[in-house]
Amino acid sequence: MRAPWLSIGLAAGCIASVVISPVGAFFIYDRGAVVSGELWRILTAHFVHYTDSHLFNNLIFLLPAMVLAEMHSRKELVRVLLVSAAAIGLAIFALEPGLARYAGASGVSLALVTRVALRGMEGSVRWRAVCGTVLVIVGLKLIVENWFGWRWMNWGHESGIVTVALAHSVGVASGLVVWLVQTGRSRCGSLVARKRAQMAQASQVS
Repeated sequence: MRAPWLSIGLAAGCIASVVISPVGAFFIYDRGAVVSGELWRILTAHFVHYTDSHLFNNLIFLLPAMVLAEMHSRKELVRVLLVSAAAIGLAIFALEPGLARYAGASGVSLALVTRVALRGMEGSVRWRAVCGTVLVIVGLKLIVENWFGWRWMNWGHESGIVTVALAHSVGVASGLVVWLVQTGRSRCGSLVARKRAQMAQASQVS
């Protein structure tokens, strides 16, 4: 069983963004800075947090999801993080022009939770039940956030922090897309392998 060193390192980076203020300031999504060419902020903002409670409420979901993904495949963890971070950052830049600053791992956490739960649907009966329940909860969360304005946390009392529902929706969509692409590639690979085996058998018979 592989040690989840990447997950631990990313979690440490999240903590550093709160403990060491210059770190957070350098990596946070700042629309003006992005427009000026600091494009890395589109990816790194998801591992920056404003306060201790903001960090805690994201890390309790992010760290277990990262560990589960990494223990299965480190490449899978990196793939989901990169796709979701880029997709969320670009969506915020394009669709939320009034949002000057953004930080937090909730979107990429939901991407990982979605991807891990979808893969879990291929497991044992009990694990499928757990993962299916998780997917239902994620779906309900998106519905009540986008249609009813409900929020898991009310950050209004903490330095004007607000939840960005768009980040959550794009995060879930990213996890779903990664799963669909990987599933499609796996099935295509199986079909190709089966076809080659059939051709090899046919050539032996002839």
